[in-house]
Amino acid sequence: MKKSTKIMLPLAGAVLFTEEMYRYIFCRPSSKLFTLLFDKKGHENKYYEYKHEKKELLLAQECEEFIIRSKRGEKLKGFYYDNGAQGKKIVFIVHGYRSEHVDTVAPFYDYYKSRGIDIFACDNTAHGESGGHFVGYDYLDSQNCLLWISYLKHKFGPDIEIILHGFSMGGATVLQMSSMCPDNVKFIIDDSGYMDAAVSLKANIGPMYQPMRLLNKAIAGYDLKDTNVVESMMNSKLPILFVHGYDDKLVPFEIGEQLYNLYEGPKDCLFLEETKHIEAIYTSPELYEEKMDSFIEKYL
Repeated sequence: MKKSTKIMLPLAGAVLFTEEMYRYIFCRPSSKLFTLLFDKKGHENKYYEYKHEKKELLLAQECEEFIIRSKRGEKLKGFYYDNGAQGKKIVFIVHGYRSEHVDTVAPFYDYYKSRGIDIFACDNTAHGESGGHFVGYDYLDSQNCLLWISYLKHKFGPDIEIILHGFSMGGATVLQMSSMCPDNVKFIIDDSGYMDAAVSLKANIGPMYQPMRLLNKAIAGYDLKDTNVVESMMNSKLPILFVHGYDDKLVPFEIGEQLYNLYEGPKDCLFLEETKHIEAIYTSPELYEEKMDSFIEKYL
């Protein structure tokens, strides 16, 4: 084998590996190879059965579809479930990484319907039925969700009241929004949100973090350093309910606890044993609903 070939083969392999990793973390479609290697079930089968049953029930409900454009020109799709509030009381549910609105709304549909609160949820950039090729994490998603709030105000009137309820990456998104929300937003529920996507990625991909960060900045146009939610959260005065499971392996419990301890505004927490990532409504529905009821009664 020629010397040049010996050099080129490892180099080509390194380039391919880097490209596949970037696709796996940031792109739609994701890397099929990395998905096969690294995507493993994080919950028990009963949890997935529960989610599937809830999803099927939600898909049978009527919803109105809205479309806006992000500042980057991507088509964003939203879904509105009328529960009798005529748009005056709305929970805005924000899904997580590699998820979509149906997965996140489904477990909470019956709860919010029983309280007479309309539900709005969007598919974020590069998720579900929305456009875009690159995952925006909380940095781009928070900007787009603020556009959705403006849309809802225009459609239903300036006096609407909004709850922000985010899960995982969506939890970080609503925390990122917390200091930028209009007065229409009355409180926030952060379920299993992270503090900083950059820190999480560093912990998972080690020395590949810096190449991924630089690639993403060049390709997708934003810096992972901007995904830290603490500064925005610390400038907020909104009431926040922090929900996290002690057995969360994806976003470790310590992060939820740190977020709760750092926040100086009105707050409460629901920290649950034997609960994994975004499992709280599954493992402890009564406790979760009691906490939400108390926030609704006090702030809405």
